[in-house]
Amino acid sequence: MAGRAGLRTVVLAVDGSPHSRRAAAFAARLAPRAGGRAIVVSVVEPVRPPSMALLPASVRRQLAGAAAELERARLDAGRRWAEAAARTMEKGGWRAQASVRTGVPLAELLEAVVEARADLLVLGARGTGGLARFLLGSVADGALRLAPVPVLVVK
Repeated sequence: MAGRAGLRTVVLAVDGSPHSRRAAAFAARLAPRAGGRAIVVSVVEPVRPPSMALLPASVRRQLAGAAAELERARLDAGRRWAEAAARTMEKGGWRAQASVRTGVPLAELLEAVVEARADLLVLGARGTGGLARFLLGSVADGALRLAPVPVLVVK
């Protein structure tokens, strides 16, 4: 755990939103322990086309190709976001590593925290409320409830 000497390992979640950019800027100002490292994680949910069993094969191929192209684009965007945030962390004195993962965002972030043996999870809050939060869930809320380490949510 972090002590007077600063944080040892931080996992920073990014998704390209203004909230995650603010979280990266804030986290970069935290005092790292000598050799402190930041694992910057962007999680991309897989693109799953709907069931297409009744569609003609040519349409299925076209839809599958479009889904694969969309997923590649989302992975590229996630990589850009993670690399930009890693550069921000490096300017703050952190050794930073960008990582793009595919899966359910909360589960992947919690797994990254465990794998890195992190002291802290940092993420931005999108401010979703009401019905949207109920229907979509909130990664920030889930992290606050389930993370094995302290969670810093930046608004």
